[in-house]
Amino acid sequence: MPTKEIVNIIWFRNGLRLHDNESLLKATKDTSQKLLPLFIFDGETPTTKHCKYNKMAFLLECLEDLDTQFWHLGGKLNLVEGDPVEVLRKISKYFSINKLCFDQDCESIWHARDDAVKNFCRTHGITVEESIGATLWDPLEIIEANGGSPPLTYSQFCQVTDGIGQPRRPVADVQLTDVQFVELESCENLLSELTVFPNIPTPQMLGIEKENGVDKIYRGGEREALKYFYRRIKHERESFLEGAFLPNRLEPDILVNPPKSLSPDIKFGCISVKKFYWAVMDAWNEVNDDHPPGSYTIVSQLIWREFFYAMSANNPFYGEMARNPICIDIPWYENEDDLNLFLDGKTGYPFIDAGIRQLKKEGWVHHIIRNALSMFLTRGDLWLNWEHGLNMFLKYLIDADWSVCAGNWMWVSSSAFEKSLNASVSLDPGVYGSHVDPEGEYIRKYVPELMKFPAKYIYEPWKASAAIQEKADCVIGKDYPMPMVVHQEASVRNRKMMEELQEIHRNSGLEEPSHIKPSDELEIKNFFGLPVNFKML
Repeated sequence: MPTKEIVNIIWFRNGLRLHDNESLLKATKDTSQKLLPLFIFDGETPTTKHCKYNKMAFLLECLEDLDTQFWHLGGKLNLVEGDPVEVLRKISKYFSINKLCFDQDCESIWHARDDAVKNFCRTHGITVEESIGATLWDPLEIIEANGGSPPLTYSQFCQVTDGIGQPRRPVADVQLTDVQFVELESCENLLSELTVFPNIPTPQMLGIEKENGVDKIYRGGEREALKYFYRRIKHERESFLEGAFLPNRLEPDILVNPPKSLSPDIKFGCISVKKFYWAVMDAWNEVNDDHPPGSYTIVSQLIWREFFYAMSANNPFYGEMARNPICIDIPWYENEDDLNLFLDGKTGYPFIDAGIRQLKKEGWVHHIIRNALSMFLTRGDLWLNWEHGLNMFLKYLIDADWSVCAGNWMWVSSSAFEKSLNASVSLDPGVYGSHVDPEGEYIRKYVPELMKFPAKYIYEPWKASAAIQEKADCVIGKDYPMPMVVHQEASVRNRKMMEELQEIHRNSGLEEPSHIKPSDELEIKNFFGLPVNFKML
């Protein structure tokens, strides 16, 4: 029997890049051993089972970019389909796997998959090297440093990570010119046992059809992401020079393209989160000469992301209500008709409908839109379970990941993180968007029925006279629906139900969970993008 060729495997999951790739560094440490870059389509990685066209297309573009970069170096990204353990078992029949390197997937939903892979490697003498590539810190280290449980509030999280110390700096780029690559297609016997894609598959080949109206406008891939990254850092630096920070929050543009926010690129790992963190910190320190030194405040969105990862790391039920130990079990309505109107973007509230339509059409919406949709579905108006919204976001949002999405939905619905059963903030869907887009250009783009409405009525078109509606070629109730609920009535009703639930909880004698509260009122306003002078109820 011929001697098996010794290979080291780098298993790409979410870290779809060559820069700051510690797993790649470990896999290529010994250049005498060949490198097998691998991505496994297992129905899970790095998306979820619930994945629509734009999200999968973005992933495939990320893989295509990686494959092209390897091709220029004489290699390729090997794309296979199947269960990871079975894939490794079949590869090991024809190759001697010395080492398997991959980035940690810290969310608890991936633990069973990774434990099975590690068990296989242990019983087959394969060294496993797992790196922290998707987060700034290891969430499990944060939990350990906090005494075995995750920090319960954002401010507590900041204190714990302060004690751990700053995240590591990005590692140097790996020199791949001396690396020899392995292509699975060269092993004919293996091809009879394992599905190996000769080229990047299409979404349709993976069972995901393009829905009517879907517009593919955002491109994935490390090289594309780096172009926007350098523009973004330049924008951050200019903001620091003007004495400001978080420019995308200071002057929110709800029509902005996702690459400017870089959230899809960070989600798929096309941009290293550590590279982003340190680029912002270094720009601040350079502008301010380290007086004061950069703090979490200037990268707060990244820190919130880390907080939610830590909260979900050991909680497999984090994305649901009933079995989730950190989530209040709220008796939401069950109304399929209302849910379908919401999911179809036919609520009668233009700002809400525009958000739903953009989400389904393009796969991205600004955080202001996300908050509006989340509030409207849950405690603001419809009083429906936040799980419906989470599932929608996971399917359509290019940048959606389980931890951050579920955390945001629990917060906005007042089920966790926010003050328990809180009703002090209720975003009026007929007003909320006007403070960032007073002319209603966002609505005109995604709800073209209302294109000709004057700005005065664009957010509440039902208030326009019959003459104005006819002149705008859109009669409310005929060409565009009337509001499905009256917000002023629904918000009062929901606030009352929240207060009644608060009373029930108080009378039950149960102590309020300490994690279900923000650090302070300012934190709430920052989360929702509200002005500092916004009056809490």
